[in-house]
Amino acid sequence: MRFLMKPKIQLVGGCASSFENEMTTTPQPESSNSGNESAAAKSSAVATLLEEFLATIIKSAGASAGIVRVLSPDGHQFRLLACSGLLAENCHSESVVAATGGVCEKSANSLSPGMSDADYCMSRCGEDFFGEACKFVLAVPMENAGKGGESAGVLTLFFASGENVRDDMARTLQSYADLMLISLKSVWQNEDKRQSDLLAERQSIANEIHDSLAQTLYFAKIRGSLLLEAMKSDNELLAFKCAQDIEEALEVSQKTVRELVTHFRCQMDPKGLTYALQKLVNDFMARTNISFKYDNEIEKLDLPNDYELQVFLIVREALVNIATHSGATIAGLTVACVAGQYKFVVEDNGGGVDSSIPHEGHYGLEIMRERALRIGGEVEVESLQGLGTRVQLTFSAPVA
Repeated sequence: MRFLMKPKIQLVGGCASSFENEMTTTPQPESSNSGNESAAAKSSAVATLLEEFLATIIKSAGASAGIVRVLSPDGHQFRLLACSGLLAENCHSESVVAATGGVCEKSANSLSPGMSDADYCMSRCGEDFFGEACKFVLAVPMENAGKGGESAGVLTLFFASGENVRDDMARTLQSYADLMLISLKSVWQNEDKRQSDLLAERQSIANEIHDSLAQTLYFAKIRGSLLLEAMKSDNELLAFKCAQDIEEALEVSQKTVRELVTHFRCQMDPKGLTYALQKLVNDFMARTNISFKYDNEIEKLDLPNDYELQVFLIVREALVNIATHSGATIAGLTVACVAGQYKFVVEDNGGGVDSSIPHEGHYGLEIMRERALRIGGEVEVESLQGLGTRVQLTFSAPVA
């Protein structure tokens, strides 16, 4: 008897037989507001770090208090990011102020340090706002060099008097302000990426639903209309055929919905594809009676996130098919890259199938092929009844 398995496979044992349920069970999704809660937590953590840094600057400069502000996108307002040395109610009232007048506006506009007494601040906020310890103001700009030298905000320190300000203080504070801006830009970029990833995920969901579900449901709707016409004209043969088509379309839709739910609940392990595949194999070995060989010939398997997720889901689907439909006693996974072509091969010595006849699990193969197309690859299936099955995913190395 000929097997599609390679004879070099070495065998390791396994146990149990609930692999499909275990493999298709995914963690429950987080609550809908978990992303907002996470973003709020990160924002709070950044504010705390800024306040600690600001407190260190105040102490080093011999100042009484300090505020870090950023300009709004239209440049008309200063928005407070960190405040130290002032009362909580004072910090709250300073959370958003007009970017007009005063040394802060001049520093932001001129992109140079500015000093003055606190008369403008007191005229705007009241003399008791700062007290005797805050009579002199030193402001240094946070220059956004990436936007043609625009100001991103201002670091402001308050002193008891101008005599407390050393000659080199402005230059020192400018260095601190530059460091703050570098940190803030990193936070902003991460937030922009998070928003971009969220939009991309939503678009992906929309594409998946359209490509995998909407077309099938539209077909069912058309056949439903035809079924009604057949019933009105007493065309039993056509009515029976339409009913069969609708039943099959609904079955496909149900399987598609399950696959979509699994796909969008499943996230790649942060440790990467190599770790995820090894865990997948370990789970397979622990939950089936099928002896398995895993051969990874790639020393450093590092692919873009979207590639890694599609590869993981394709391999996972292939292993689910082996565990639930093949009747195999031997299976294996080989990972290789030859001449810039990545190859992921899953094979078994099970009963195989006649590819010309629809069979249980063939919808999974169609979905695997669709996933491969998303990364510019293809899935080839070799399967002969009684001779096992070989599924190979091939795709070109992504351009950096």
